[in-house]
Amino acid sequence: MEVGDVYAELMTKLNYVNSDYLRRVLQKLVTPEEGQVLLKLPADPAELAQELGWDVETVNRKLREFQQRGLVVTTRKGLRFVRDVTQLHDITTASSDKWVDTELLDLWKEFYENEWHDIIAGFMESSEEHPHMRVIPAWKSIESCSEVPPHQNIREIIRGAESIAVVPCSCRKIMRRCDAPVDICFQFDRWAEYHLDRGAGRRLSVDEAMALADVAGEAGLVHTQMIETPALSVICNCCSDCCGLLDPGNVRRNWKTLLARSAYQASIDQDLCTGCQDCVERCPFYAIDMERVPGVKKLKAAVEPDKCFGCGVCAVGCSTGAISMRLVRERETIPI
Repeated sequence: MEVGDVYAELMTKLNYVNSDYLRRVLQKLVTPEEGQVLLKLPADPAELAQELGWDVETVNRKLREFQQRGLVVTTRKGLRFVRDVTQLHDITTASSDKWVDTELLDLWKEFYENEWHDIIAGFMESSEEHPHMRVIPAWKSIESCSEVPPHQNIREIIRGAESIAVVPCSCRKIMRRCDAPVDICFQFDRWAEYHLDRGAGRRLSVDEAMALADVAGEAGLVHTQMIETPALSVICNCCSDCCGLLDPGNVRRNWKTLLARSAYQASIDQDLCTGCQDCVERCPFYAIDMERVPGVKKLKAAVEPDKCFGCGVCAVGCSTGAISMRLVRERETIPI
């Protein structure tokens, strides 16, 4: 294989070809020679050493470095190049600071601003409401509810993990559009161990993870969990300014093909509402408006049920307790 073809081959592996922006990201991440090694994976280190003319120790050292840099993931057949663009985006930028500099973040930001919205737009148009992630309500918004289904209880979900790690939010780390916490996204079980083993993120106890989840809710971040994986793997804490799903949804005011709603819906007691409008600003789905109430001079907050995704960040931020969460959907309607 000619060296000049390496980046095209890597993009083919990622199922994303003919992108000058992705090519520049790859050129920053790997040399042509390293790219050729990545294309040979998975492979037995001894056989790879023989093919490359290296010793086994050198091969293992390079594979370990690839892991630290977020270029490879573990499979039954051994380490292999990451699966797709999203995985490359998430894992490389969640690596330790040694491997992530401003130039790399700027290149990913350039990719996002020029191509990511088109990718999501295509997904929206072709999808038949098959969301990628589901919303989990903030615990403090539902802790007073008489019944909380286990799959809607982030604390129960956290308790069910064998190991937990926190890693940086790739989206906020790249986009830098807001001041929300960055080191706040959760990895569980084998993915937690993957990141910890490569020197990325930090291990959390159950109590530490629960406390951090509360910090996310108070900061107005939305808990989202992957639907497409068969086991507990990731819970992101997303903002509407930087998130690769919420931001494109905001632009088009359409999230239903990207996110599944939680089982809950916000409800506002207008007698307790002071009209401060904090909930309007906190709602990432534009589901709360101010309206006139007969006999009252101040505008009061009101929820548009069709727009509410049940994230609960409005209730967490309501200082008067005017917002509560109601269980409105059955378990069968929530993708697990």
